[in-house]
Amino acid sequence: MSEGWAIALLSGALLVMTSVLTWVAAELRLLHKSLRGFVEKSDCREDMGKHCERLDELEKKVEDNSKFVAAVQQYHEMIGVPIVKAK
Repeated sequence: MSEGWAIALLSGALLVMTSVLTWVAAELRLLHKSLRGFVEKSDCREDMGKHCERLDELEKKVEDNSKFVAAVQQYHEMIGVPIVKAK
């Protein structure tokens, strides 16, 4: 093998190794970026408590609105006028 071929083969090997190391560095950077978004367990519990309160309020509103809608339906049935549904 001549000197030119040896240099070309070595250059190709270095190019492949550099490409692999670049890919590994990019993956590590993305991993680091995703870990920065990590949420502490105590913060999560606090946020979940707020979400539970909102869900309880929402459930109460739905219950109240369900009673109202049932009364409206009963009234429409009583007077014999069909309910027009929004499209």
